[in-house]
Amino acid sequence: MTEPEFDTSIVERVPARVGILGNPSDGYGGRTLAMTISEFEATVTLEPHDRLEIEPADGGRGWVSVRELVADIDRHGYGDGRNLLAAAVRTFFDVVAVDGGRSKTDGSKEDPIGVRSLSLLKDSNEAVSDSIGNSIDFEASSFRLTYETTIPRQVGLAGSSALIIACLRCLCRHTSTELPSDILATIALRVETEQLGITAGLQDRVVQSFGGLVAMDFGQMTTDPRFGVAVGRYTQLDPGNLPPLFVSYRAEAAEHSDVYHRELRRKYDNGDATTRDTLRQLAALVVEGEAALRWGDSEKLAQLIGKNMRLRRSLAPLSEQQLELVDAATGLDAQSTFTGSGGAIVGAYRDDDHFDLVSSTLDRLGAFTLKLR
Repeated sequence: MTEPEFDTSIVERVPARVGILGNPSDGYGGRTLAMTISEFEATVTLEPHDRLEIEPADGGRGWVSVRELVADIDRHGYGDGRNLLAAAVRTFFDVVAVDGGRSKTDGSKEDPIGVRSLSLLKDSNEAVSDSIGNSIDFEASSFRLTYETTIPRQVGLAGSSALIIACLRCLCRHTSTELPSDILATIALRVETEQLGITAGLQDRVVQSFGGLVAMDFGQMTTDPRFGVAVGRYTQLDPGNLPPLFVSYRAEAAEHSDVYHRELRRKYDNGDATTRDTLRQLAALVVEGEAALRWGDSEKLAQLIGKNMRLRRSLAPLSEQQLELVDAATGLDAQSTFTGSGGAIVGAYRDDDHFDLVSSTLDRLGAFTLKLR
């Protein structure tokens, strides 16, 4: 066995995110407004090891019984953190190994993820080129990746993309590779869409790569000349003018986001006029939301959140379990919408008394509710 080429651990943490407006138009040339939240996060650690291993930090919890295993697979699928991180390493290898459009792995002239990163990066940043070329042979390197997360699984808080971005950042630091946030987001998306065959959009990866509150416009994608990947127009905004927000979720309402997105993609690709018009309306909400932020109109933003949900529920079938929280909050004049595709909602409240009323009502439905800082 070869000895590790480094002697320090690398730790990266990426927070959960909530989609506020426009979701899921990001996959259809639309716009979204989303922000990261510090209440939940995913952590990936890369440390020296004589073999390449990927393991949960707690060693894996296992299952109490076959019944629990079956229920877990039915709700979350077979994918787990190991698969996500393995796909991230495989994709990062393609990024690092591509030279002049030719991959070292199979000799193909095709750039497997649309990223001619090293050949272009070497032209624009000689220091990074020297670091990658001289300090480490990524293909021959080995290390242990461990991961843990406090982000509830499959409830629409972007736990999978958080793990992938944390992993990619570890690998960037390990190889002294510089990847701008917009490029990192595109690579993270391709980990899931190309390596794992998951239908997804850029929103989660963009906001988690940049952090904070981000307005995203995917209507006019441009090709970054350094890396050859398409990026949108991303603007970081001041969250100070947002209304007070809460998040509420039920673990038993979890559903793999691919279920919802595949049905939506099918309708869109079949040219369904209602679906396409609804996606355009969702994107337009973000323009209104940015204006409301500039004017400090938190009441307008709360109204837009409610309208976002009304449009969204017309796009594709949603489970009654998931809609129950939205309807309960809306009935208490707390406008809310799904944070993503799953069992979590984000909503606006007026004051502490209003939050207490909303929280106690949702808690009786088996939800966990908390204020966002």
